[in-house]
Amino acid sequence: MAATDRTQALIDLLLGAAYADQHLDDREAERVQELLAYMLDGKIPTELEMQIDTFDPEAFDLARSAAAFKGDPAADREHLLSLVAAVHEADETLDLAEDDYLQQLCAALGLPASALGGLTVKVEVEEIKTRYKKVTTPPPLPPGALKK
Repeated sequence: MAATDRTQALIDLLLGAAYADQHLDDREAERVQELLAYMLDGKIPTELEMQIDTFDPEAFDLARSAAAFKGDPAADREHLLSLVAAVHEADETLDLAEDDYLQQLCAALGLPASALGGLTVKVEVEEIKTRYKKVTTPPPLPPGALKK
């Protein structure tokens, strides 16, 4: 795949991350621009700017875009995960949809879940249920409380 194609796939993955929570925050859009400008030595070519401006989150195919990187060394694919996490962090909002996006990307890149260490919020549903039960269950009655 040509470098331009990979750059286009990278842009799509970063923009997919920005839209993961169904909302494009200005800070996330700025982070995408900053990352790309840094990687492209300060200048984003016009055709890539057009790709950014016309990105359609409804038509975005994460698996297709991730496929451009699937053959890369694991360390490079993990770095891609950290770039996506940087986009998510830009709005300083914790969002489970963004975590889900990272998990889907991790799987699409053929990486083990351990590659997400420190990048996602691990929410254990069973643990939450157990804690809920513990918090909502009243304490036991003291001995003899029911005797009159």
